[in-house]
Amino acid sequence: MTNHHTNPKLGMLLMISMAMLLPVMDTIGKYLTNFLSPGTIALFRFVLQATLFMHLLGIQRKLSLPRAQWKTLMGLGALICVVMLTLMLGLSVLPLATFIAIFFVEPLILVFFSVVFLGEKVGWRRITACFVGLLGALIIIRPNYATFGIYALMPVLTAICMAGYFTLTKQLQGKMDGIAVQGWATLFGTGFLCAAMIAGHLSSFEDMAFALPQGIHWAWLALSATIGVLAYVLIAEAFKRAPASLLAPFQYLEIVAATILGYLVFGDFPDAITWLGIAIILGAGLYVFYREQNTSELSD
Repeated sequence: MTNHHTNPKLGMLLMISMAMLLPVMDTIGKYLTNFLSPGTIALFRFVLQATLFMHLLGIQRKLSLPRAQWKTLMGLGALICVVMLTLMLGLSVLPLATFIAIFFVEPLILVFFSVVFLGEKVGWRRITACFVGLLGALIIIRPNYATFGIYALMPVLTAICMAGYFTLTKQLQGKMDGIAVQGWATLFGTGFLCAAMIAGHLSSFEDMAFALPQGIHWAWLALSATIGVLAYVLIAEAFKRAPASLLAPFQYLEIVAATILGYLVFGDFPDAITWLGIAIILGAGLYVFYREQNTSELSD
């Protein structure tokens, strides 16, 4: 088994690469909302992503479904389905940097979930930092809610479900390979997305209207799915080589990349209120990561 601390510098480079790639995937998704419904984009991206994961597992000869874990994998599939839908619904109207900035309350929500569902001990300083980070999210959401309505809450729903996904994933640590977990969860998630698309069609919900992608849209969807799989592999490889406390802050480079891409591709640039919220979320998140490095302390 690879030592988690064998090559911290390479681990950091892999994490930085992931942080630069994910906003590209989200940029593609947001661009495609000009031509396809958010539900259609989510569905076909998942179909392609699941295909890539299953092919990768086939190469590794790990295609058999662990029967003892199927309920957990189905739960992960349901969560990642909601993540994908809320991601695409939010990106269809919100500026890219604004969405990603609000989404980064996810590590803070994960702290709460770790306490409630995993019984982890967290001191009052980290809990306070989490509430401060959530306040930063509210600062960003408030003016956007007035403009975009319920869609301004999509990043929060994405963050909650993603935190739930990571919490549930911890139950499979040591029982399944990480890529296998992601692959089977994506496959189950594709099934849930199909059901959601049928329900959306029957209810005439425009954002879930089904349409076959045309021409170049297939190429964009394939690129987006490939980036999604590659990003997960980069994360997995990074955590094999460096401790989580060293790597976690590099996730926030996504906000930098999203701001640049949002400006270059869509002409969006965060206003002063959004920057204030981003600064609060960043500060709270980095403080939580700093406190987590001091795991030998009995309390905060």
